Amino acid sequence: MSLQDIERYEDAVSEVARVLNKKGRFVFSIPHPCFEGIMKDRKGWRNISGMRYDEEAENLGEGASSQLEKRSYFEVVRYEVFWTMERITKPFKTVSFHRTLTDYFQALHRNGLLVLRLIEPRPTLKAAAKYPQLKKVWRIPQSVIIEAMKMKGKVR
Repeated sequence: MSLQDIERYEDAVSEVARVLNKKGRFVFSIPHPCFEGIMKDRKGWRNISGMRYDEEAENLGEGASSQLEKRSYFEVVRYEVFWTMERITKPFKTVSFHRTLTDYFQALHRNGLLVLRLIEPRPTLKAAAKYPQLKKVWRIPQSVIIEAMKMKGKVR
């Protein structure tokens, strides 16, 4: 869960491909680009497409407009992530990048990595019942896990 935070992610994928043995596997996870959350305020999460997950109503609703929300899914967007969870002692911010699934798949392909699996994980019903905050990821995938295997050299 870090490839989305690397500005030159294609260089990172290239380096992974370089050090992998033939038929070696590269497994990584990223926030789901279609539902990627950006914390706009304490009222809820907003994503790149402008849809908002309303935790009170437990559904997707139209989000208020902002510069990020007016962007297309197909644009690369650099944004800040503010970390303010109770479990951390001092809030901080990092930078992340919204990219499409095509962007990631093309970087893998250009480096001779063949995608074997794509998984959109979700909690079990038992976990969702025990941890109510998981309800939103029961209906809307939070992340994607991708497994790719090294097949050949770079394709340009």
